[in-house]
Amino acid sequence: MATRTLGPGKLTITDTESGRDFSAEVTKVQLVASNNTDDPINFLDGSQDTSSSTDWTLEGTIVDNFDTDNLANWCFDHAGQTLPFEWVPNNKGATKWNGKVNISPVSIGGDVKSKNSNDFSFPATELAHSAYTSSDEV
Repeated sequence: MATRTLGPGKLTITDTESGRDFSAEVTKVQLVASNNTDDPINFLDGSQDTSSSTDWTLEGTIVDNFDTDNLANWCFDHAGQTLPFEWVPNNKGATKWNGKVNISPVSIGGDVKSKNSNDFSFPATELAHSAYTSSDEV
């Protein structure tokens, strides 16, 4: 039977010194592909060179908390750093994604007397997927 539900799973920035578990503070996570195709270059002999590439971002939504160790503060403090990440979409599934993300600041706050959330988008590189098993848990 196919595993079709996102969660429960995990999202961690896995750097050993400054790593962070995002799992309990995100309500949305996705790897977003942006496919780019350049205009073809035409050569005199009739041949053509066409280039295409895919840019990736790790995106999601963080629910704000205003404690000193919140994710918005962590993202601010680590802005500009490229750190490894691991995302397991569903613990009962069989796939995990790894790569590196470039951390950038995220917004914080919103409507008064509300539980606010803000989106994040980190450029992702060196993506790979592999089999996930519960024995991967540390």
